[in-house]
Amino acid sequence: MTQNYVLPRKFSSQTIATHYAFVSKFYDLWALLTEDKAVKQALRLSGIYDGIDILEIAVGTGRLFTKIVAHNPHGRNEGIDISPEMLSAARKRLANTSATGWTLQSGSAYDLPYDDNTFDLVFNTYMLDLLPEEDFPKVVNEFQRVLRPGGRLVLVTFGFGKFRFNRFWYWVAKTFPALLTNCRPVQVNGVIESTGLRIVQTEPVSQNTFPSDITIAEKRDW
Repeated sequence: MTQNYVLPRKFSSQTIATHYAFVSKFYDLWALLTEDKAVKQALRLSGIYDGIDILEIAVGTGRLFTKIVAHNPHGRNEGIDISPEMLSAARKRLANTSATGWTLQSGSAYDLPYDDNTFDLVFNTYMLDLLPEEDFPKVVNEFQRVLRPGGRLVLVTFGFGKFRFNRFWYWVAKTFPALLTNCRPVQVNGVIESTGLRIVQTEPVSQNTFPSDITIAEKRDW
């Protein structure tokens, strides 16, 4: 087995919803310690500006979505998640701000409830890590479908990392998968390019030894 072997996973919307109903209570602490560095960098690299149409898929507790809305107060901000508990936490977070230009709803990345060519930016963080590798093309095709030509996909995933200490998290994902709600390191660049998206930037990030990969891809305008 090589370090970059993607561990197998099965998809069950009920299992995912159950896991995240539990972790929603402390997910913000986990994100603060392991994910925020990569997510903040992804936002900086996204090219976000006010007045555009943005979708975040798998909003979680709304940590990134709140920042998206703050950067795009006069635009359209849509967010979906499969977990009612995560959506509830996100709504509470947004309710504590003065922002009004946002909508959150239940939805699946396998069948996004939006028309083709709808959004200028699509964000997705730490979701593909949960899914079966054979489902990546279907889900990334949905990302591509709802983007406008010239629009950008901003993706953050659990990575393998480039340092020896990053391998600890692969071991945890392999040995104690429930501790990470079945998330594990993945590789997505080949799938992204196969859908017709063009990768314009990639960046590995490590926070407290936890490895993430940022991928920025653009929908071709032909």
